[in-house]
Amino acid sequence: MTQEKIHGLDALLHYSPVTHGQTKFELQIKDGKVFAAKPILGSMHRGAEKLFESRDYRQILMLANRHEWVSAFAGELGVAQLLEDALTIEVPEAAQWLRTLLMEYTRVTSHLAFVSGFPWQSPELTAKLRATRELWVNHISEYTGSRMHPMITRIGGLTKPPTLNWLSQTENLANQTRTLLNELETLVEAELANFIGIGQLTNSIALEFAVSGPVARSTGYEIDLRINARGLKYELLDFEICTYSAGDTGARIKLLFSELKQSLSLLDQLTPICSLKIADEINVLLPKVIRVPEGVYTHDIETPLGIASWLLVSNNDKMPNRLKLRPASLNTLLATEKVLVGVTLEKIDAVIASMPFISGDVDR
Repeated sequence: MTQEKIHGLDALLHYSPVTHGQTKFELQIKDGKVFAAKPILGSMHRGAEKLFESRDYRQILMLANRHEWVSAFAGELGVAQLLEDALTIEVPEAAQWLRTLLMEYTRVTSHLAFVSGFPWQSPELTAKLRATRELWVNHISEYTGSRMHPMITRIGGLTKPPTLNWLSQTENLANQTRTLLNELETLVEAELANFIGIGQLTNSIALEFAVSGPVARSTGYEIDLRINARGLKYELLDFEICTYSAGDTGARIKLLFSELKQSLSLLDQLTPICSLKIADEINVLLPKVIRVPEGVYTHDIETPLGIASWLLVSNNDKMPNRLKLRPASLNTLLATEKVLVGVTLEKIDAVIASMPFISGDVDR
């Protein structure tokens, strides 16, 4: 963090919450508060979209799960569904159920990452949330073989089903996590009381910046693509969109906790169904070389951080002519321009932490 005096302001503050070369914020400070904010996207530029265009469609899945690092499954699933729609592939029902389970599993690990990263004053609260996420991450690695990049998705289904023992452990882990969240609720409420009206994002600004996901829903914007998701089973589950109306720092963190509990409830519904289907077919036979018919194809998916959109332009080749990603994190980051105005220096960390985004998702 660096700062300098400029005319009419206390300081021009350069604030970097992540590592060198990634996201930064240029903040103008006046009377101890942020007068103006400018998010600087960074300079990682890994060129993912150009890499897509030099890989065949199976290889693209490996690259697609490296954007929302804490919810990688959502990336590979989004591309797989895009290609399945383009190729008119009917995914086996068992795979659809298991994909739905894995999406909610991913939402749990992602939301736990962000709530445990919030600057809580209680070390005990932070430690318990982080330890709980470790349990979930270690558990998913038993199934997929990886803590971060599962690569469990295949065009047309999944690579393999979980075991009955793994599913029963998932159920136990969900119960254990629900109990912990209930125990921590009073402490969480007490700490978030210090952020009422701080870092507010109004519904109109959320719409102006096309924000989606938990950040949008904390403003009362009832948008969640899971309701009508193709190739997943949400329409058969007891599921409602979680919303808050305050739009401030506390509301955003509370919404993450509410969605955590909802995902645990969905996992309770999904595990017994998936247990009955793990012996069923979970993928389809594909040709050795996959070619997508010439045309333009689009697909949207509700990731834990919001809506990710894909655009594919195909020339009937084994590699895409163009494959573009509109990441959920980008619009959330851009909205900090409004959210940080009026925030005191000591609360900048908390406000940014309540706007969940992944730098690699933004600067892809």
